Amino acid sequence: MRSGTLCKNARVAPRRRGLYGEPLIVKRLLRTLPFALLLASPFVAATDVSMAGGALHVPVPDTWVPIMQSQGDVTETQVFQVPGSAAADATLARVSITLQQVPNLNGFQQFSGNMRSHASGLKEYVAGKVTSPTENRYTAKEGTVKLDYFERYFYSGGYAIQLRCIRPTGDAKWNASFDKGCADVAAHMPS
Repeated sequence: MRSGTLCKNARVAPRRRGLYGEPLIVKRLLRTLPFALLLASPFVAATDVSMAGGALHVPVPDTWVPIMQSQGDVTETQVFQVPGSAAADATLARVSITLQQVPNLNGFQQFSGNMRSHASGLKEYVAGKVTSPTENRYTAKEGTVKLDYFERYFYSGGYAIQLRCIRPTGDAKWNASFDKGCADVAAHMPS
């Protein structure tokens, strides 16, 4: 009787190996790893947005359509239209990224204060509940439509940055998708 076997009739199948002698389990893992990484990525298909001469790079979903870009001496803005759940929503739902070169944190605070002050002057402005001092949530009317606004502020590399997500109230499923897209962009902002 050979040592190491439990029964004289027990057969152990030889371990299968790949072309270069590696175990097949390793080969399977290597094949599935790229797919798993793709699924783990927050943006399966994303467009890289570059601003301030390449100082800021942010991925945005491919479904967001760039509709405006303005560049001044110290301020730059990009606006994206986000396809809505209805034709009317599609013209109203949008995301903007505005950045301004500032000398220090005091400049950042002045930038965010000016943006918040502008927001509070909108028609039928109603402040919402925020969870961070770098957030601003509110509702306001644009024409006859009531909109939800969510703003996040970031300071990085001498730039004050505002991410502003605007959507009409309504379809809960679409709103959740829109909010997730905004949260994903916010998660990729430098801070």
